[in-house]
Amino acid sequence: MRILVKKLNDVKIRNKLIISFIIVVIVPVLIVGVFLTNQLREMALNNAHEQITIDMDRIKKRTAEVLIPPIYVSNHALVDQRLKELVTAHYQSTYEVVDAYTHYSDFRNHIRFYPEITNIRFYYNNSTMLNNWTFIPNSVQVERSPWYKGATEGKGLIGWYYIEDETTKLKNLSLVRAINYVSYKSTGMLVIDVNTEQLNRILSQEMTPTMIVDAQNHIVAAKNRDHIGLTLTEVEFPENVINGEVGIFEAPIFNEPSQIMVDKLIVENSMNELRIISVISNTSINKDANHISLLGMVIVSLGLIVALLLIYGFSHLLSKRLSTLRTQMDVVAQGNLQPNQVIGGNDEIGQLSRKFHDMTVSIKNLLQEVEDKNNEKRKLEKRQSEIKLKMLASQINPHFLFNTLETIRMKAHMRGEADISHIVKLLGKLLRRSLEVGGEMITLKKEIEMARSYLEIQNFRFEHRLLYEIQLDPVVEDVQIPPLVIQPLVENAVIHGLGRESKGGKVTIQTSIDGNRLLVIVSDNGIGMTEEKRVTVLEALNTKNEVGELRIGIRNVHQRLIMIFGLESGLHIQSEYGKGTLVSFYLPLPSEEEFDV
Repeated sequence: MRILVKKLNDVKIRNKLIISFIIVVIVPVLIVGVFLTNQLREMALNNAHEQITIDMDRIKKRTAEVLIPPIYVSNHALVDQRLKELVTAHYQSTYEVVDAYTHYSDFRNHIRFYPEITNIRFYYNNSTMLNNWTFIPNSVQVERSPWYKGATEGKGLIGWYYIEDETTKLKNLSLVRAINYVSYKSTGMLVIDVNTEQLNRILSQEMTPTMIVDAQNHIVAAKNRDHIGLTLTEVEFPENVINGEVGIFEAPIFNEPSQIMVDKLIVENSMNELRIISVISNTSINKDANHISLLGMVIVSLGLIVALLLIYGFSHLLSKRLSTLRTQMDVVAQGNLQPNQVIGGNDEIGQLSRKFHDMTVSIKNLLQEVEDKNNEKRKLEKRQSEIKLKMLASQINPHFLFNTLETIRMKAHMRGEADISHIVKLLGKLLRRSLEVGGEMITLKKEIEMARSYLEIQNFRFEHRLLYEIQLDPVVEDVQIPPLVIQPLVENAVIHGLGRESKGGKVTIQTSIDGNRLLVIVSDNGIGMTEEKRVTVLEALNTKNEVGELRIGIRNVHQRLIMIFGLESGLHIQSEYGKGTLVSFYLPLPSEEEFDV
């Protein structure tokens, strides 16, 4: 030992530092570096599998979102009484069939409102119906098809099949569901084509080859669109995958050893399942691991050279800035969303600090927006409750009211008061239709009839000093419009436009086609409004608070039209003091095909 110490004492200080560095630094760093490199390699492999799992979960979630609208439409069809009446009716003529198809617009609306749906077909055995490619009479070929038999055996459960659309001759993933009409001892078959283009777009965003497969092993959507329509057997997947097993498998796919992850997409109330298959080559998985191993070796080598010189400076710089960022995060975690001071620099820490600052501001704005929305919702609910209370407070038994009016009419008729009898009859008719109005649309003709009854009654009140003219284009009399949108405008014209005129006046109702829109105009030659009054009325129409006499009149009409058809369908008011007022609005007409029928 003394000899060793003596020899070390004889070594120069430079060599001693080198020896000390080798013994104290290099050997431990090499050991730790090799160990950490191997651990990082294992972590990279595990992360690759975890990333595939995360990707699969994301695909399942987004795919399920695409399937929600078709499922909702099929559930609605199960209890749709109008659909039942349409397909089970016995039609006497082609006109009756066409008229029934025209008035049943649910399927067309579903296709228009849900981009996830490309087509809807309904197969049913009814010899009096016509084939319009939406309602299709059953054929022997259809009833013998595997999807028809499978859905029939499913007894109302949802089936997912890759079948051809008869209208486009293209194959799509389709929801098939049997709808049983027990009272008629018959069954209809609902087919809803899913917009597989949306599924393809979801899969196209993935880094690895991914596909969606039905229960018959048809590839219904894929990142590589050349695989769509093929079966798993044609793509040469292993037997266990073809047989429907789920999990992670290893097999050569696309001429390359790969990892295959298979998972089920379980849809509620379905009798069969869809599967999501993701393929990632072993080369891709090992690439990151090998890169990490090489990078680890390089870092260890460089670290041995520069560690002693730079470790203190960099550790101090990094730890200080990271500590500042961590402190800011702790403050936000405690609920303080006040913007923090951004850490300088364009490196990752500086960018992260700026992103964190932006995120804090966004969260604060979102919380404020949510609070504003909640306040607005509470106000709306309060207003709805008040309206319900007012409606309950003023409710009258309709049968009592109609019976009383009929008694008055008959007595007036028996006494020779024909005018009074006629007016009472119109009043009963007007009240009956007003009470029968619900949330459904009515024809323009019925709405005009309500306005006509009101004008007849007012004409009687004004002792025939009130004139009116109704110009109803027969082409548009069956157009569907919301109830009570014209009569309140007529009432407003009579009460506010002519009510103060002792000599009476004239009210005109005009309907016409303006391009692809229906134009409705209600005008009077009464007292009119000044420009200041007209601006005040327009502002009152758009306010969220109730404003005097506009709260249940034209303001109600204006806001309902906007909610249903958009801002362009709101009321337009033109008026000149002493000459009269004109109120108009536009409604979109049905598509040209539907309108021609």
